[in-house]
Amino acid sequence: MVINVVFVVLTALYARATPPFEAPDAGAHYAYIVYVQQNGVLPTLDERHAAISHQLVQQPPLYYALAAAAMAWLPAERGLELLNPNPHYLLGQTHRATATVNQASREAHLAVWIARGVSMLGGLLALNASFLLVRLLFPGEAWLALAVASVVAFNPRFLFSAATITNDAWAAGTAALAIWLMLRAAREPDHLWGWLWAGGALGMAALAKYGNLAIGALAALIVLAVWRRVGWRQLLRATVTLAIGAFAVAGFWYVRNWLLWGEIAPLTPMLAVLPDLARDEPLDLSGLFALMPVLQNSFWGEFGYGVLAPPWFFDAMRYAALLAALGAAICMARALRRRSVDLPMAGQTLYALALAVVWSGAVFVSLLNWMRLVNFTAQGRLLYSAITPIALLLVLGWQAFLPRRSQRFLQMAVPPIFCLLALSQLNVLAEAYRIPPAIVGSLQPDRNVHAVFENGAVLIGADFPNGAAIDGKEALPLTLYWTAQRPIDEFYTLFIHLTDSHGGMVYQFDGAPVQGRHPTPQWIPGARFADSYVLHPTSSVADDLATLTVGFYRHDQPTERVALVDNEGAAVADVVTLAQVRLNRETPPCPDTPSAAQWENGIQLLELESDIAVGGDSLILMLRWGASRVIHTNYTVFLQALDSADQIVAQIDRWPQDGAYPTSTWRPGDCIIDAYRFENLPTSWNRVILGLYDERIQRLPVAGGSDFIEIISK
Repeated sequence: MVINVVFVVLTALYARATPPFEAPDAGAHYAYIVYVQQNGVLPTLDERHAAISHQLVQQPPLYYALAAAAMAWLPAERGLELLNPNPHYLLGQTHRATATVNQASREAHLAVWIARGVSMLGGLLALNASFLLVRLLFPGEAWLALAVASVVAFNPRFLFSAATITNDAWAAGTAALAIWLMLRAAREPDHLWGWLWAGGALGMAALAKYGNLAIGALAALIVLAVWRRVGWRQLLRATVTLAIGAFAVAGFWYVRNWLLWGEIAPLTPMLAVLPDLARDEPLDLSGLFALMPVLQNSFWGEFGYGVLAPPWFFDAMRYAALLAALGAAICMARALRRRSVDLPMAGQTLYALALAVVWSGAVFVSLLNWMRLVNFTAQGRLLYSAITPIALLLVLGWQAFLPRRSQRFLQMAVPPIFCLLALSQLNVLAEAYRIPPAIVGSLQPDRNVHAVFENGAVLIGADFPNGAAIDGKEALPLTLYWTAQRPIDEFYTLFIHLTDSHGGMVYQFDGAPVQGRHPTPQWIPGARFADSYVLHPTSSVADDLATLTVGFYRHDQPTERVALVDNEGAAVADVVTLAQVRLNRETPPCPDTPSAAQWENGIQLLELESDIAVGGDSLILMLRWGASRVIHTNYTVFLQALDSADQIVAQIDRWPQDGAYPTSTWRPGDCIIDAYRFENLPTSWNRVILGLYDERIQRLPVAGGSDFIEIISK
């Protein structure tokens, strides 16, 4: 079917966009696979196995055994080469739980992709079992079955599960398969082979996830419904055959649980070896109710660790679910009313609705109990054991608002709509996990830095797109340009601090670079990349000149900064002083007149005050500066009084306003008034010239070719 091909393609795209161990507990799931392959025995509920992987003591073995068997010819432990846990995640500084490993063997990548491929097969099972189940419930409604299967398969979060290392897709697939086979067996209750296959599928579902035990309630109701048609004797034969099938597949696991721990699903010993999971007090109804929005959102669009679909997506799915709930009630009322007119069709609809409500309700109640007792369980993916009936309720609810003749058009529209929804979230994943692209060709940052850190990181330069100044409630955009001289094995925390003249913190960032997406161990030597920030002052600050500094420290040693080194490798500092930043310094309005002079980089002399005071041996000059563009260099202003032979008889060299308004903080629209005073000026002076020079004592050319202007003469 085309839908299977589309599902495989979308799953591959989701897998391509997501690093292999970014799904919830993916590393722990993979460690389970490695354990099964290496040991070939069932795990024990004890602290030793919990230390290997907390999933070893939480999950039945179906997915892990299938994955281990699929890579039987390949050592599964090779895949662990790609697992580099990111401590910044535990510190709350990033959504990346791992760092991308640049150098790993082909076998490592292959092993991980096999584990993901097995997960995708679980998704395919869920898709096809959902289609077959709806076809069985509504024999003439192929488009309805396709619509329900599309809601299952193209749910973006379900696609994410099918593309990553987890047993979620198999939980959904085996549950749908088991109920489909149960319903088939119920149609022909005399055929014991049907009950045997259904029992085997129930056993598989029980081995996929403990949450699937909830569908046992639905299986019991299906069996009881058979009794009303065939009597107790046939019911007994069907029940025994069903139990034999289930026991043959899953008996070894659940009998073992009962004998060893006295519980079929051993929650008590599980929480004993994983004490952090146990809640101090069970949640009450209000606590559970508060988690419902989290549960709904994580059912549809929460990827990895805190990577979320955009708000519009959650709003759309919330309103769609509310609409479907109302429609499902209308659908049930309509079916009840039509029983006397069209009994087969009404009965078919009522049966499907009842089946879907009981199935999804049983799984939901089971999850609520799990959430009540266990931390970190408000996750919508744990409802995937009931994703098929939830999808059926949604589609039946939506089409209830349309006349019967028009319902086919809605059913035909659902697959492309959900396919587009799935495609729309690919960019969310790509942006969350994309390594910043390497900069090729020439790089000309606004400010060249070239600061070499002892760990191998190199700060090449920085851009200040809006200049190094913040007025009022403005933010300060900043882009840093980095590279690495060699591989960086450790996880280092980058810090960007803006401090006022008294040492008070105005802005602070401590975390992994590139919004947490690019921790230092995944930096590629020689590759240059951009790292952008928007600095929002953390508190109201007065008129001041702040200092912007950048540096590193090891993630677990915040007080020990990484040294900066010179060409010989000697430590010279522990921080890069990147810039001075002007804070909340207002300037008077600039005159709306042509500038008196302009330098090549955009510095302008707007005007000289007309009341220049000349008296005796002193000379006072009032200059009004401006800029036609952002200035990134600190220039020293020089004023020279020359005699008739152009010899210097007096000179002033300083930054504007004695350093209070450095030129590196000037922006278009700024108007800086600066006063200069010559004292004890010889009478031989003839004229005064004005210019600027940089830290290398290189004069800044004036537009027109000279490197100074004459501003006054006798």
